[in-house]
Amino acid sequence: MPDFSVQRIPFQAINMKNRLCRAEEAIKKEKKAGGNSDAALNRTCVEMESLFICQLFKEMRATIPKSGFISGGRAEEVYRSMLDSELAKELAKRNGLGLAPMLRSQLQKEIIKKP
Repeated sequence: MPDFSVQRIPFQAINMKNRLCRAEEAIKKEKKAGGNSDAALNRTCVEMESLFICQLFKEMRATIPKSGFISGGRAEEVYRSMLDSELAKELAKRNGLGLAPMLRSQLQKEIIKKP
């Protein structure tokens, strides 16, 4: 059974909130400099989707019982974590769940329209 502890959820929410705040600042700087704020917003939305997919992989993997027959120990955990992260990045780049376009449209209303 996966461990959905209350202590982990606020940290993850705070981490995502911090990333969104940094992205908002970067987009505003690019907008003031006359750069392409759409490109920065796209990168940010794909990164956020990637984080979400990676967390999804992590939680799904936690539901699989470990047999203990062949265990790679800590090295296997690190490898699987890195594998999940890279798979999530590739999936997000290819519009895996469609979360990035939804985020982009919502954030364009909130961030880019602000003076």
